[in-house]
This record gives sequence, structure tokens and C-alpha cells, in this order.
Amino acid sequence: MAIAKSARVMSTERLGPDTLLLDLCATEPLGFVGGQYLILDSRLTLPSGKAIKRAYSFITNDAEQRRFQLAVKRIPNGPGSGFIHGLSAGAAISFSGPWGKLFPRKGESGRTLILATDTGITAALGFLNATCFASALSQTLLIWLRASAEYFLPDEFVRRQVPSACGDVRIAAVPEVGHLDRVPHVRAILRQELSRGEFAQAFMAGDGAVNQLLLDDLAVAGIPVGNENAESFFNMPKKSA
Repeated sequence: MAIAKSARVMSTERLGPDTLLLDLCATEPLGFVGGQYLILDSRLTLPSGKAIKRAYSFITNDAEQRRFQLAVKRIPNGPGSGFIHGLSAGAAISFSGPWGKLFPRKGESGRTLILATDTGITAALGFLNATCFASALSQTLLIWLRASAEYFLPDEFVRRQVPSACGDVRIAAVPEVGHLDRVPHVRAILRQELSRGEFAQAFMAGDGAVNQLLLDDLAVAGIPVGNENAESFFNMPKKSA
């Protein structure tokens, strides 16, 4: 059973019409690595009796293990995000974690691709801010693909969160989630980057439908990847029987 932890909201900030940035302080060190996430318990339940819990990635440097930030997009009629958007300074939250397989391992080096779609940018930012990834930053390319400049986090906020040592940052628009052209569009971007040189490692976060096919493309290109190289926030790949 997951051990419940708690934190207090120190401050909140609106980042556009549907995104809330929370600055929190945990009651104890969290032990997370950049790229991981927590599962927040709203302490609300659905009519079915199921507890309303939601996963959110740490977006701040893991050198600080008590003070951290989360960015939460409000989902229309979503009880979990609605609860969080109702929080204000002084409120207490309960959560479990850290969870997640997408985080850098010590000793990783070489040209690195981090490709985030949609809200997957939060995991990507956490990954880039992991202390054990610092030595690989100069050879890293971050690509964030989202439907429009108004989506989720402002571009300038994302760029500020990326460590200055990061080799390159590219932000571009892609067709919306579920659009027939979305996956081909993202795969074409990957092919273009692969044509510019090989990557020693690659990581993806966001749309599971995109992630699964990119993992296949990277494997065909001879880049060592596995399920631990991707974190899907939605359109989860089906588990094999």
C-alpha cells in the first residue's frame, strides 16, 4: 500500500486561462528524481465510490526535495483538476509517490533527444532538471509539440524552466490529439532529427499513441529504447495479455 504524504500550498499562479502553477512544501523529503510524478488524492469520490486521484509531474530541480512545483491543466468537468484549481495558499494536500519510470540514470551521456507532446512537457522539464542529468544537458535537444501557443503552458515559461546548459529547445505546433495527421506529423519530425545525426538515447512523454510509434521508429534506427524511455499521460498503450 502506498504511504500517504502531505504538503502545503505556499502560493499559486495562473498561467493562462486553464493552467494553475502550484508552489508546495512537503512535510518531509520526497526522494524523487526529475521526471517522476506524484499521485494527488483529492479525497473526493465518484458516484461509483472510486477515489479521485490524479498524477502530476514534478517540474522543479530535484536538488530540493521538499519545495516543489506542479502545473495543472483544468479539464472541463474534471473533478480532479477542478479540486486542484480551487486550492489556495495555506491549503494542505495528500499524495503518494514518487512514481514513474521516466527519469535519468547516472552515467548516461551522448546526444540526447527528449520529445514531449502536450502536457508531457511537465515530465520533460522535471527530467531536464534532474541533478544527475546535468552532465548530459549540453548534448540534449528538447522538442515540445502542442496544438497551439495558447495550450497549457506559455512558451516563455517553458523556456525559463529549461536549464541554461541545455543544448537546444524547439517548440512547435502539431495537429490536435486524435487528428488523423497527428502521428504522421510527429514521426516526420523525428525522421528529420534522425537525419541530422544519431542519438545515443531518447525519451518521450505525453500522448501514448505517439510514444508507442516513436519507440518503434527509434528502435528501427538502432537507438536503444524500451518502455522505460516513455511516459504516457493519455492514450495509454494497451497492455499485452
